[in-house]
Amino acid sequence: MVTSRMSAPHASLELALWQAEADATSSSDLYIRLTQMGLPPEVAIRLKELLEFARPIGDKLVSLGKIIVIKLIEFIEAHPNLATGIALGAALSSLIAAIPFLGPILAPIALPLGIAAGAVTGHRMDRAEGDALNGDIGVTRIAQDVIEIARAFFQLLIETLGAVSAEISR
Repeated sequence: MVTSRMSAPHASLELALWQAEADATSSSDLYIRLTQMGLPPEVAIRLKELLEFARPIGDKLVSLGKIIVIKLIEFIEAHPNLATGIALGAALSSLIAAIPFLGPILAPIALPLGIAAGAVTGHRMDRAEGDALNGDIGVTRIAQDVIEIARAFFQLLIETLGAVSAEISR
C-alpha cells in the first residue's frame, strides 16, 4: 500500500473544516446522536469531558475532543453492524465474567474473543448489505475481515492525527 504525506496546506484545510464542523455542532447534539446510536446515557454523559477537551494549535484553539467524537460517530455510522457486533461481543463477555467461580477465569479470554467475534460478524453483515459477502468463513477470510476492519479504523486515525500533527509542526 502506498501512502502519501498530507501537505501542510491540505492538513490546515482539513483541520479548519473539522473545527468548523465542531463549532457548528453542540455537545447536546452529539449526546443525542450517541444515545440514538444505542450508547447508554451514562457513557454518553461521561464523554462530556472529552467533548470539552480543546488545545491551542498555532494561533487557533482547536476542539480536539469534539473532533475525535465526531469522527468516531462518522465511523460508527459508516459501519453500523461492526459497532453493534463489538458492543454485543463486549456485553456477552461481561455476562461470561459474571458466572460464579469460572467467570473471573474466563473473563480475560472472553473479552478479546467476544469483541473480535462481534467485530468480524458485524463487518461481514456490513459487507453483505453492500452485496460484497461470499459464503467463505474460513480462517483466511476471517483474517482478511480483521485486516479490513483495522485498515478502516486506522485510516480514520491516521487522517485525524496527520492533520493535527501537520498543523502543530507549523
